[in-house]
Amino acid sequence: PATKAFEEVKSLLLRALDHDSTDADKIHEVLGVVYNVSKDFDSAIASFRSVLQQRPDDHQLWNKLGATLANGNRSEEALPAYHRAIQIKPKYARAWLNMAISHSNLQNFDQAARCYLQALSLNPRATHCWSYLRMALSSAERWDLLSLVFQQDLKGFQEHFDFVLYDHDAAPDGV
Repeated sequence: PATKAFEEVKSLLLRALDHDSTDADKIHEVLGVVYNVSKDFDSAIASFRSVLQQRPDDHQLWNKLGATLANGNRSEEALPAYHRAIQIKPKYARAWLNMAISHSNLQNFDQAARCYLQALSLNPRATHCWSYLRMALSSAERWDLLSLVFQQDLKGFQEHFDFVLYDHDAAPDGV
């Protein structure tokens, strides 16, 4: 049933493209998501790359491309897409998290840890990242740092990893 629904959605989107290409980039972006969810990663990648030709500075789109590449077991190829998303928007926590996951998949555990820490610094409410960080550090056999994970001590990690620590309790500029 779900496959049939995806096929119907794809068909409707493709007909919309044929009928009026005014919003072709938006339709291709939605197609990319539909292809990704239905595990047609090559088509999703092609759709996202097509949209990126029109919107090369869209950080969310670069992240979607990276996630799709990673979902298709192409984590190494995903890294430049995440880097581009972060280059456009350095405080994009989702891209930092996705990059960390790709680094973990590639067994680059120190890089993964640095990216998990950056994601946590940007979004302290993403508490699930602590367990991902614990797994990366355990895989890297960095037993000495596990106590910092259990204490959820971001500041303590600064002497071990290069990441920007944000103070979310500080008043905004000008206040």
